[in-house]
Amino acid sequence: MKITQVEVSRVRIPIKGNYRAARGVHTALRSVVVRIRTDAGVAGTGEAHQGIAGYSSETLGTMEAVIREVYGPVLVGRDPGAVEVVSAEMGRARRGNLFARCAVETALFDVLGRARGMSIAAMLGGPARRRLELCGSIGIDEPEVMMERASSLVAAGYRTVKVKVGTPDLARDLHSVRQVRKAVGDAVAIRLDANAGWSYTDALTFIRGLGDLGIEYIEQPVAAEHLDATIMLRRLGIVPILADESVHTPDDAYRVVSAGAFDAVKIKISKVGGYIAARKIVDICEAAGIKLVVGQGICSSLEAAAEAQLACAYPHVFPVAEMAGPAKLHGDLVEPGLDLRNGYLELPEGPGLGVTLSEGALSRYTIEAESPAAVAEADA
Repeated sequence: MKITQVEVSRVRIPIKGNYRAARGVHTALRSVVVRIRTDAGVAGTGEAHQGIAGYSSETLGTMEAVIREVYGPVLVGRDPGAVEVVSAEMGRARRGNLFARCAVETALFDVLGRARGMSIAAMLGGPARRRLELCGSIGIDEPEVMMERASSLVAAGYRTVKVKVGTPDLARDLHSVRQVRKAVGDAVAIRLDANAGWSYTDALTFIRGLGDLGIEYIEQPVAAEHLDATIMLRRLGIVPILADESVHTPDDAYRVVSAGAFDAVKIKISKVGGYIAARKIVDICEAAGIKLVVGQGICSSLEAAAEAQLACAYPHVFPVAEMAGPAKLHGDLVEPGLDLRNGYLELPEGPGLGVTLSEGALSRYTIEAESPAAVAEADA
């Protein structure tokens, strides 16, 4: 089997309201969708979304360009079964570009799974589980609105809720967290995510106010560059600290684990570049006894299915995952999309990703290049 074609499209799917984080706001899901075709008639699909300003150096334009101009030529004519070799060659051809590589590598694994009649979870050595409990997430808003959204998630069946924080108004952030705890009660787990929004001093002040709230962890309170600050915050022992922006590669994972900077690590498949790097990060965290969480707050059912395959493959991955993004969208790339209504996600049945791209949805949501002003406004 040989790869004959690598196709890439830009898509935009509106979301339900705005999803605000410390460094920006999502008004829509913006993604690249990659389809790899072979001479055996087997095709695979992958997706990677564009992060908000400050999260990644990649845009839809850079992802599309590197896939068309670099990764596509590397892949055409190659055997997709040599995925480790092909992935290494992509890395040598263009350093970085992890989001773009993820879309391509996911499509490669989808091809292989479909050709072999195996799920990606099975190809990775699983599944260790076939069902994931999901964490619902709430963007930054008025405290009363955040209370209402948290209550709605719990009523729908979610037993873990993530609350976005990280604004300059520490008192308001802390009040919002307290109001959410009041709304959901003590039996619901609460995770916090500051998206690297604070200085060490602000993070210290905020964390000192969390002692009686039973927080599961706080994600990325300070910027990735401030590793010493994270170590000091962890040593407080008030709330566990989880790495997101600090860990993009296996090298990052080794560095932060060796430094004793975090209690847990987050894998977003797009952020780390795909399954091969993700597997290495899983191994590093397992060897160190570090908790590992998989998932992201904004994604379609394609990317959610890709993360579910990863989260179900390994016993060490924490079974409460975060790929609940499709529930935020006014549409999807898979029709029908994944069923997230009760706060759980069943591992999709079938080979590869277990879901199939809808040609109608792809046509409906495909866009041309957006103006820089439009993208900047969307991320403001």
